[in-house]
Amino acid sequence: MAIRYHKTRLGLMIYMSFFAGAVNAACVAQSPEAQQKVIELYTSEGCSSCPPADHWMSLIKPQAAIALAFHVDYWDSSGWRDRFDSPRYTARQRDLLGRNGQTIYTPEVALNGKEWQGWSSGKVPKTDPAASVSIPSLSLQVEPGNPVQLTLQTQLGTNQNDKTWRAYFAITEDDLHTAVKAGENRGKELKHDHVVRAFGGPYALDKASAKLDFPANVSVQNATVVAFVQNTETGVIAQAVQQPLQSCAVN
Repeated sequence: MAIRYHKTRLGLMIYMSFFAGAVNAACVAQSPEAQQKVIELYTSEGCSSCPPADHWMSLIKPQAAIALAFHVDYWDSSGWRDRFDSPRYTARQRDLLGRNGQTIYTPEVALNGKEWQGWSSGKVPKTDPAASVSIPSLSLQVEPGNPVQLTLQTQLGTNQNDKTWRAYFAITEDDLHTAVKAGENRGKELKHDHVVRAFGGPYALDKASAKLDFPANVSVQNATVVAFVQNTETGVIAQAVQQPLQSCAVN
């Protein structure tokens, strides 16, 4: 299937600058000592085989993995335009999973930056492609608002260097519903969780600070801020951290 790009509707603006001022103590999230797994789902409301994957994604609990549902835009020509899609998410799928001429498709799942074809078994493997990578330490600071201000401090492992590792930020939202009126899922009521509503990166680790502007209709109560560190050469994600946006309310 040919991939076509259009101007993003998410209104994502990234500013490369450090922010000053006090940060709510509740909004400083530390990564765990063990590696945090990151699961990416590439999906679309225009794809008839995607709803089961969307449902599976909704079952992922925060303590098991950080979940990121990227809605791609190449199904828009099928008769239904996915309101959560972005050409940037299609580009990420192509760059991450379409390397060496590999076909990209939906639903497609990645575990810590590598394709995971066994996702439908429902079991997250104990080992993954990044298991042999030194685990960096991450500290995520969140200052609420729209745009939300983010800073990530990273301490890399002994076998890592900042030339190949970069930081990424995302804002996800849960409990989203769509009544599909056309396309392959016509007549279905679809439910989505962990939907990426804003995304930024890559950033150099010593400049990992940004302002993410997200859609005005995002529910803060259902939103989560995510940061992760990824190798730009191999695609492997070494560590990640997340913070519910609601807990960052100004006291």
